[in-house]
Amino acid sequence: MATSRKRSSRQVKRRSSGPTKKGARSGPASKRQRVGKGARNTRSSRPRTVDASLTARILAAVRSIPRGKVCTYGNVADVAGLPRRARLVGTTLRQTPASRDLPWYRVINAGGRISFPVGSDAYARQRRKLEAEGIVFLGGRVDLKRYGWPALPETLDELLWKLS
Repeated sequence: MATSRKRSSRQVKRRSSGPTKKGARSGPASKRQRVGKGARNTRSSRPRTVDASLTARILAAVRSIPRGKVCTYGNVADVAGLPRRARLVGTTLRQTPASRDLPWYRVINAGGRISFPVGSDAYARQRRKLEAEGIVFLGGRVDLKRYGWPALPETLDELLWKLS
């Protein structure tokens, strides 16, 4: 016959607030458990490859950026006929081998900034190449109205309130 031993409230409290077993979940079920057996993480660690026809369209758009102008990743995608695919442009440029006829340095982010970390060699190289083409940086940014390509259409406010 088993004997029951009475525990003090201090012992009970310590046991209930202690750490759980490794891997045990005290809250709602994990996503894998909610979805069902076999649910896997959809992101893989291997780099994605881009379709050759899309790559050709993106690289043609980058080659068409005139000297002394810059283009955002999103605008390159638009020119290539791939609207809302700015990340694909970045992936394509990252995976493309170095080439002398590809002006990759003319592609910047939507804020008018170089996407490489400030102070890195790649940042310095891109900025040097752009400044050599006459592009001016103010506070680490390029004026997209002045140097952006293709030229942005004037907004209705600009058309209505133009002081000329």
